Amino acid sequence: MTRKILTASIFIVSLGVGAILAIPRDALRAEVLERILAVVNDELITEQDLQMVMAPVAAQIRTTSTGQEFIDRMKEARYQFLDRVIEDKLILSEAKRKLVIVKDPEVDEMMAEVRNKFPSREAFLKSVDDQGYTEKKLWDRFHDQVMMQKLVGYEVRSKVSVSPGEVNEYYKIHSQDFAQGDRIKLQHILIRVGARSEEEAAAFAQSLFDKIKAGASFTEIATSTSEGAEAKDGGDMGWVEKGQLMGEIDEKIFALNEGEITAPIPTSLGYHIFKVVERQRSSIKPLSEVRTQVQDLIFKDRMKERLEVWLKNLKKSAYISIR
Repeated sequence: MTRKILTASIFIVSLGVGAILAIPRDALRAEVLERILAVVNDELITEQDLQMVMAPVAAQIRTTSTGQEFIDRMKEARYQFLDRVIEDKLILSEAKRKLVIVKDPEVDEMMAEVRNKFPSREAFLKSVDDQGYTEKKLWDRFHDQVMMQKLVGYEVRSKVSVSPGEVNEYYKIHSQDFAQGDRIKLQHILIRVGARSEEEAAAFAQSLFDKIKAGASFTEIATSTSEGAEAKDGGDMGWVEKGQLMGEIDEKIFALNEGEITAPIPTSLGYHIFKVVERQRSSIKPLSEVRTQVQDLIFKDRMKERLEVWLKNLKKSAYISIR
């Protein structure tokens, strides 16, 4: 039985430590994992292939749905991911046909990155074995992945370009997409409740506030006294946009002018004192700040379009059988 592939998407299989650990071996017997789901040219797609790429989404579905909803969502996910795995196999088949060369050190580097995520080589090998794999089989999967990435790089990525004029034109049309709201550069002092009583924390925070109002350095007091994460940097929180902090704090700090400080603000953590170091009103980010971002947006759109066309052409001459 042959089924038409629904969509072409950018999906190069990325098998790493998360994927290795994602499939409990006792949940699916070895013979089930090896069950063939589809054939793409000379490439087989097994249940294990599908489980590997579905693992993160499947875990999310398990934690957010039950009963019939769980069954329906898993069924839909299987169809979607099977289409993506089919596209991967199409790319792999084409890479083999074109004799894409992959050197062993390239694969060894990927293997090393995965092994280094484990506390020891023994722990890595145990995890691989628990999933019914061998180190050689995992190496072979990484080899295929590098082949696919190289082919897509040559057939798609290398043929996509973005000119400076196109970046300028995109920015003119979409400049509102790069608007930023009011933002302020903050310093912060936190006096925690826990090591001291509520009353002691409140009194201590008030004394620091009074010292700063009398002319003491906010930076020096933050460095020597604050129990917040930014203390070592003199309480520097960097830029904060409106709406980013808790409601009461947000309201109070955005009511201040540059150089002003808040009176101690109580929260569940303790008492906070903020200083507005600098303020910027709502504005459109200039092209000089977002040029790279704009170029990436255009490039990704064109990359996606070209990949879809390329995959569509591969499918026209491919043998795809879904069992």
